[in-house]
Parts: sequence; C-alpha cells; structure tokens
Amino acid sequence: MPPISRILVPVDFSARCLGMMPYVKALARQYQAEVVLLHVVNPVYAIPETGISAPVLVPVPQWFLAEKEREVERFAVAELEGIRVRRLTYEGEPEAQIAAFTKAEDVQLVIMPTHGHGILRRYLIGSVTAKVLHDVTCPVLTGTHMETHDSLADVKISHVACAVDLSAHSYVVLAWASGLAADFGAKLSLLHVMTSSGPDLDQDASAGIQRSWEDAVRAELDKLQAAVGVPAANICIPRGNVAREVCGYAKSLGAGLLVIGRSVSDADSGGRLRTNSYSIIRLASCPVASV
Repeated sequence: MPPISRILVPVDFSARCLGMMPYVKALARQYQAEVVLLHVVNPVYAIPETGISAPVLVPVPQWFLAEKEREVERFAVAELEGIRVRRLTYEGEPEAQIAAFTKAEDVQLVIMPTHGHGILRRYLIGSVTAKVLHDVTCPVLTGTHMETHDSLADVKISHVACAVDLSAHSYVVLAWASGLAADFGAKLSLLHVMTSSGPDLDQDASAGIQRSWEDAVRAELDKLQAAVGVPAANICIPRGNVAREVCGYAKSLGAGLLVIGRSVSDADSGGRLRTNSYSIIRLASCPVASV
C-alpha cells in the first residue's frame, strides 16, 4: 500500500460531507497526511433566446466566489482540529476539477460521500461521485447515509473486510486493504462471492462438484494471500448475489471499512466484483474504499 501523504476531500457543505470528517481525520492522523478541502463552483450557462446559438458561459461573480471561499474556510474547523488542512475554491465542472487535482497534486486518496435523490435514494449514487469513481486512478473512499454520523466522533477501524473477484487487479486491492489493516492494527477478512451463473457454481452440479469449485476458489485465495504477503486472514466464500453477499458479510463482521476493486480503464473492465461496485457502494452500511 503506497503511503498516504495527501487526501482530497471535495466539499459541498452538506450534512453528508460533514459526516465523512471522522474518517478524514482518522486517516489523516494515522498517516500524518495533508487534507485538501476543495469546493468547486459550477459554471453558469446562458441559453440565447433564439435557441439557435450555443449556450454562453457566464462568469461567476467575484462576490459569489468570495462567499464560497469564506464558507470553505469555516467548514469542518472543529471536526479537523489538529489536522494539516488546505482549503481551496475552484471554478468549473466539479468532476473535471477533482480528477485534474488528483493528478496534478499526486493525491493518494479521495474521500467523499455518496447519495441518491428522492425516492431513488437507495438506488443511485451522486453523479459527481460516480464520475470521480470512473475518472480518478487513486483509491476513493465513499460513504452512504453519512448525514446520520456524529461529525465530531472518533472513528476506530478495528476490522477491514476485503472483497476480491480473483482478477489480476485483486493483488492491488488486497495489498491496499492489508496495508491499511496493518497500519490501524485491524483484523482483515477476505471474501469472494460465488455466483449462481458462470463457472463458480452450476445450478445442476452435484454437491461434490460444487465443493470442488469452492476448494479451487479457496486455493486461489490462499495463493493471493501468499503473493501479497498477507498473514492468514479470515476467508469467506458465500454464494449468491455479489452486492448483497459482500455488504451482508461486512455488516455481520461489524467492519469499519470495506475494500473493493473497481475498473480503472476500458481495457481493465472485466471481473464480476467491479461490475457490481456501484451496487456495493450503495448498499454498504460502512464506508467503502474502491481501489
């Protein structure tokens, strides 16, 4: 796991964002990392009355930018007491500015809440979060329902759950989870879900064949642990829906953090777990680190 020296926290001043601060503080304190609070002011476009010409970009008034800068300066002061914090206000498309900042400033971790809207709240993640998950290459830590968290509470990460799909990327995912668990003195549990479709589990297969597949998966998980250099972790190989099984297992452990993999390029889009990453992020009861 690479050292975390800089954490980017996109800020929208919401209760959800404030609810993420205990995790920001815990990680920043553990790694002595700089926290960058970044608020991005969306550009305004005017549509000509004729409807023929393209929309025209209207500059954001300086007084409005100045007000947002003051809001950023006031945001989460008590929650991040004792942490090295840089506070910035940019103008532009939030997704593009966040992605550009992570690259330009060598950010090792992005932390942000996720949410849906209205009656679809549990089924959607915010559009900015979704785009950030797609565009940035560093790990992204997200959390649902964070408006209910005490923003001044201390967070103790005592158990880390790591779900892998046994693709080549699983090495990176487990290495990151293992490193974080070791740094926090936390237990580590490893999970792979065998689904009801594909080679893991044939519905018509005999119990013996099914056990054979499970033994093969367990052997692959053992090899993965050995390759990463992870001490023997708790291993779980459930069968069923990937998102439900992963989230249910993390909840049953009382995990403080769930680590999963996600595709970082079109050429690396294979693997069932990563096709289920959005569902896992939506359903998880604890924050999810997507690596």
